[in-house]
Amino acid sequence: MNKRAIIFLVFAAVMLIATSVLASTYVGNSNTKKFHYSSCRLAKKIAPHNRVFINSRDAATELGFVPCKVCRP
Repeated sequence: MNKRAIIFLVFAAVMLIATSVLASTYVGNSNTKKFHYSSCRLAKKIAPHNRVFINSRDAATELGFVPCKVCRP
């Protein structure tokens, strides 16, 4: 595989991840099973390895997450 192809694949992967993160409205904590608006001050404190990006409130509750009591999503 040449250098140009590798750069393209890395760029495509980064764009795919960025798109899914930006499309997410909610952030869940896989450790506490609470979900927040992405703008919530508590969501910003979630460790990166515990962050789960969720697109809808229904999806969050189906996954077993409960709403944050600060931002009340």
